[in-house]
Amino acid sequence: MAEDDAQAKEEAHAKAASGKKMLLIIIAGVLLLAGGGGAAWYFMGGGEDKPAEHEEHAKAEAGHEEPGPVMDLEPFLLNLADREELRFLKVSIKLELDRPEEKTDYQHKIPAIRDALLVLLSSKESQLLRTVNGKRRVREEIMTRVNGVMSKGKVANVYFTDFIIQ
Repeated sequence: MAEDDAQAKEEAHAKAASGKKMLLIIIAGVLLLAGGGGAAWYFMGGGEDKPAEHEEHAKAEAGHEEPGPVMDLEPFLLNLADREELRFLKVSIKLELDRPEEKTDYQHKIPAIRDALLVLLSSKESQLLRTVNGKRRVREEIMTRVNGVMSKGKVANVYFTDFIIQ
């Protein structure tokens, strides 16, 4: 009988220890979930009232509030740099300025802008211009070249409205 009492005490002690472990695991799980939920709430916006710095950051990520004026360039018709075969490019480009036209020197720089773009585009091969990545790269190069020509104001975006390779 003494053995049965000792064994019963050990089992009761083991159950109590496992119950405490289970309770600690449950508490840790609840705390972990609560902490994760609180962190998610905080990083996802945390309610209606946002501090001003978060609003400014959101505006900066979205770009400018209103698009600037979009200026048309006369269409370009030019030879491409393909060696095997004579290829032509007809492209119409629109440039979005970062400020009103009156505050830029865009009108005075049109001849220099067209010259820079003719030199740039005529140096490209049709294989590059046929791909989406090639067009993106050329769009970035156009923006860089035009911004290098302009001294007041900058180009915010470049749009292709016609793009024909023949």
